[in-house]
Amino acid sequence: CTVNCIFHSKGVRMLDGDVTDMVEAKSLSLNPQHIHIYSASWGPDDDGKTVDGPASLARQAFENGIRMGRRGLGSVFVWASGNGGRSRDHCSCDGYTNSIYTISISSTAESGKKPWYLEECASTLATTYSSGESYDRKIITTDLRQRCTDSHTGTSASAPMAAGIIALALEANPFLTWRDIQHIIVRTSRAGHLNANDWKTNAAGYKVSHLYGFGLMDAEAMVTEAEKWTTVPPQHVCVENTDRQIKTIRPDSIVRSIYKATGCSDNPNHHVIYLEHVVVRITITHPRRGDLAIYLTSPSGTRSQLLANRLFDHSMEGFKNWEFMTTHCWSEKAAGDWILEICDTPSQLRNFKTPGKLKEWSLVLYGTSIQPYSPRNDFSKVERVRSSPVEDPTEDYTTDDYSGPCNAECSKVGCDGPGPDHCTDCLHYYYKSKNNTRICVSTCPPGHYNADKKRCKKCSPNCETCVGGQNDQCMTCKSGYYLNEVTNSCITNCPDGFYLDKNKIVCRKCSENCKTCVEFQICTECRHGLSLHGTRCAIRCEEGKYHSGRECEPCHRSCATCAGAGADACINCTQGYFMEDGRCVQSCSSGYYLDHSTESGYKSCKRCDASCLDCSGPGDRNCTSCPSGYNLDTGVCVVGTVCKDATEESWAEGGFCMLVKKNNLCQRKVLQQLCCRTWEYLDDSQECQLCETSCQKCIGPESDNCISCPPTRVFDDGCCVMQCPRGKFEFKQQCHLCHHTCLDCSGSEPNKCTTCGIDRRGVERFLYHGECRDNCPPGHYHLEHTCAPCPGHCEVCLNSSHCKRCFRGYYLTQNMCQKHSCREGEVEDPDSEDCIPCSDGCQNCKQDDPRICITCIENYYMYKQSCYKYCPENTYRDESSWQCRDCPSNCDSCDKDRCDSCEEGFYLSDGTCVSECGDGFFADGISRECEPCHRSCATCVGYSHKDCTGCKNSFQLSHGECLNPRNSLPAGKFWRGKLKQI
Repeated sequence: CTVNCIFHSKGVRMLDGDVTDMVEAKSLSLNPQHIHIYSASWGPDDDGKTVDGPASLARQAFENGIRMGRRGLGSVFVWASGNGGRSRDHCSCDGYTNSIYTISISSTAESGKKPWYLEECASTLATTYSSGESYDRKIITTDLRQRCTDSHTGTSASAPMAAGIIALALEANPFLTWRDIQHIIVRTSRAGHLNANDWKTNAAGYKVSHLYGFGLMDAEAMVTEAEKWTTVPPQHVCVENTDRQIKTIRPDSIVRSIYKATGCSDNPNHHVIYLEHVVVRITITHPRRGDLAIYLTSPSGTRSQLLANRLFDHSMEGFKNWEFMTTHCWSEKAAGDWILEICDTPSQLRNFKTPGKLKEWSLVLYGTSIQPYSPRNDFSKVERVRSSPVEDPTEDYTTDDYSGPCNAECSKVGCDGPGPDHCTDCLHYYYKSKNNTRICVSTCPPGHYNADKKRCKKCSPNCETCVGGQNDQCMTCKSGYYLNEVTNSCITNCPDGFYLDKNKIVCRKCSENCKTCVEFQICTECRHGLSLHGTRCAIRCEEGKYHSGRECEPCHRSCATCAGAGADACINCTQGYFMEDGRCVQSCSSGYYLDHSTESGYKSCKRCDASCLDCSGPGDRNCTSCPSGYNLDTGVCVVGTVCKDATEESWAEGGFCMLVKKNNLCQRKVLQQLCCRTWEYLDDSQECQLCETSCQKCIGPESDNCISCPPTRVFDDGCCVMQCPRGKFEFKQQCHLCHHTCLDCSGSEPNKCTTCGIDRRGVERFLYHGECRDNCPPGHYHLEHTCAPCPGHCEVCLNSSHCKRCFRGYYLTQNMCQKHSCREGEVEDPDSEDCIPCSDGCQNCKQDDPRICITCIENYYMYKQSCYKYCPENTYRDESSWQCRDCPSNCDSCDKDRCDSCEEGFYLSDGTCVSECGDGFFADGISRECEPCHRSCATCVGYSHKDCTGCKNSFQLSHGECLNPRNSLPAGKFWRGKLKQI
C-alpha cells in the first residue's frame, strides 16, 4: 500500500471483543520489557453522557508499566482522544485519555481543519493527521486480511501514527523515559496551519489548544531532539491541601474558588516549581451533570477548560473524586493563586430546582523542582547569544591605549591589557573575582555555573558543580558532602530511605519500601507496616492470599496458596481441587489420572501414558480407553491384530491371521488396518507407511505424530525426544510440566525445583532448598537466581564475604560476624546488639532485664534480685550467704538475733518490738524503747517516783507517788477502806 512511518517496528497483538478490567490489565502489561509502546484506540463510549475510566487492575497496570516497564524507563501508553464530537462529548470524562500516564492524541484533517468527530479537552498533548471531509486525502493502511484500505479513520488512526513517530524517537535514543517523550512532544509539536479559535501561548512560551494540544507532531524534529536529549530531573508530586468549603452552584451563575498553592515548598522531596501535569480532584453534586462547565486558571494566567457542557448527559450523579487533568500549564511556575470556576448553564431538559454543590476540590501538581531545560524562545540559541550584550548594563569599562596581544580568552572586540582580566569582551565565559574584576575563562571554574550573558555565577555553598544558584541545583558536591539524587542538594548524611553509593559521593534512593538500605534492593529496615524478608521489604500475606503490589488480595477460590490472581496462579489447591499442569481443577481432565502419592499431601492430576486415551494410573498398563486404531487388552492399548508382526509359527497355528493369509487379504488391501506393523501407520490411500524414525508407534508421518516411544526416548506432546525440555520433568518415560514457579525441576511439587528465574507470571524467583521463592530468607543473598548463604551468623549480606547485619548475639566487625562476649557485670542488649551494664553491684544479670541480678560482686549482698553494698532498711546482713534478710515484723533495724530499733508506733522491749510495754515499764517516745519504772511503781508513765500510775503491794498511790501506809497521813486526809487513793 505505502511505506509506513515505523520503519523497524512490529505490532504484537490487537485487543478486541468483550473487554473486562482483567483483559485490559493483561493487555496493558503484556511483556513490558519487550514492548516499548502500547497504542490504544478504545475507551468508554463516546456518547456524550458516559463518565468512566480504568478500574483498579488497569490503573495498577498503568502504574506498574510506568514504574518498571522498559527496565525502569517506563512503558509509553498512546491513547486516542475520542470520536464523540458529534455527540458533543468531552474527553475529560474519559479517565484513560485524562491520565498523566497516557499520551492523548487528537486528529486533524489534511487541510488543518477540525474533523467532525473530534472531542476537545485540556489533557490532549498533541495531534496527528487522520481523515476529514470527503475531499480530504485519507489514511491508507492494511486491514486484517493484508489488503489496502482507506476506511481506518478518526482518532483511532491518529494514535497509532503518533506511536510510530515515538518509535522513531526511541530508535534514535532508546534511553528516553516516559516523561522525556512527553517533554519532547511538547517542545517539538507545532501549531502550523491548524485552525482553532482557542490557540493561546502559556507563560513558558508554548502555544497550546484544547483541540490539538501543543500542535501537530513533527517526526524529524522529535528524532533530532531525541538524539541530543538529556534526561529530565526526577518527577515530584505535590498534593495540595483539600479545600472543603461547600459552595452552592446556582443556575446561570459562576462559582469561583481560589487556592493559594505553595508547590509543597516545605518538603524538598515533593517540591514542584516547574509544572508538567496538573490534576484537579473534585467532588460535585448536581441535578444534571451535563449543564456544568469547569475552568482552571493557573497563577500565570493560563486558563484551561476542564469540562464543557454535554447535551446528552442527564446524570444526577455529579462527580465523586473525579480527576480532571490539564497539560496547558506545562513548564509554568506552580506556586501562587489557582482559580477554579464552575458554570451552571441550565438546559431545556432540566426540571430540578435543587441547586448543585461544590463539596471539595484539591490540586495535584506534577513537575520538577529545577528547570528541566533552558526556557523556550522563538529564536535559536545562536541568535539569542548574539542579541544579548556580554557586559552587564551597570558596568562601565574604559579602554586605555594598548597595542599588545590579547589573552586567548578575549573575543575579537579587543582588550586593554594582556591578561584574561583585561578583555573588553570574553570569547567563552567570565566570572567576577573578589575585587569585582571580570576574568574571562574557557569554562566556568569549580563552584560556578554558566548563567545568562556568558557569566559564571556561584553555586550554592556546598556545591562543587551546579546548574543554578539554588541549593537544589547541585550536580556534584564539595568534600564532606553527598549529593541527594532526588533533591539535587548537597547534604552531610543520607536521610532515611537513601544509601551512599559505591563511590561515596551520591545518596541514592532505596527501593520503595525500605526505610534504610545498603544498596537499592538490599533493605536493612522497612517502612511502617512492612517486614524484612531476606533483603526485601514486603507484606507477608496470610495463607490463601497474595500481595498484589498494594495489599493482600484473596487467592482464587480453588487455590490454598497462590502467587497471584486467577486459577492459573495456584501453588497448592484447596480441599476438593487437584493440581493439573499449574491449574486447580475439580476433576482430572481426559488423559489425566488422580495421583495420591505427592509428598506435600496435596493430590494432583498426572498425564496418562502416551499410549492411553484415558487411564487410572501411571505407565502403559493402566489404560482405561485407547486412541483410534488401538484396542484395550487388560489395561494395555495394542494395535488391533497385526498379522504382519506374527511369526510363521503363529500363522501355522491358524486363527484369524491364518484366514487373512489364506485369502491374501493384505495383498488385496482388505482389512488393511490389520496388516500394518507396529512401527507403521495407515495413510489416506490405505497404504502402510513407516513412522518417523524417533517414534515406536505413530498416527502419521511427522515427528510430532508419535503415540509411543522406544526405551531410549521420552514422550513429549506427540514427539519422542532424548530428554525433556526446560520447564518439564520426566516421569514414567513421559515429559510433564514443572510447577509454575520453577524453570527446571525434578518433579511437579513446589519443592522439586532445580533452577529458577522469571516465572510464568513475571515474578523473579530464587532457588532455596528446592523451592523457587520470590525472596531469599534471612541469612542468604541473591546470586544468579539462587539463595546463597551469607557468611556465618550473618542476617543481611552483599555476598559471601561482605556482611551488613548479624543475627542476634553477634556483632559486625570487618564485614564479618563475631559472637558477643560481654564482660563481667555486662549483658548483651537484644535490640542494639551491644553490651550494656547490669545494675550496680551485679556480677551477672538477666538479658531481657539487666536490673534483675543473678549473682553479686564481692562485698555486695543479694536482696530481692538486686545487689546492695549496705542492706536496705528493715533487713540485716547474713554473712554466711551474702544476702540481706528481712527483719522480724515491725522492726526498723535488726541483726540476726534481735531488733535494734522499731517502726513508728512500736517500742523495743528485750530485742522485740511491741505496741505496749509490760508492767514495770513505760514507752519512752524519745528512745522508742520500753524503759523501767521507779522501783516504787508497779506501772508508770515516766522515770520519776512521782510518775506512778499503779503501786506494788503494801504501797498506796497518792498524787502519782506510791507511799507506805504505815507512814502518817497528811493533815485532813484519811484512808478509805481498801482504796489506795486518798
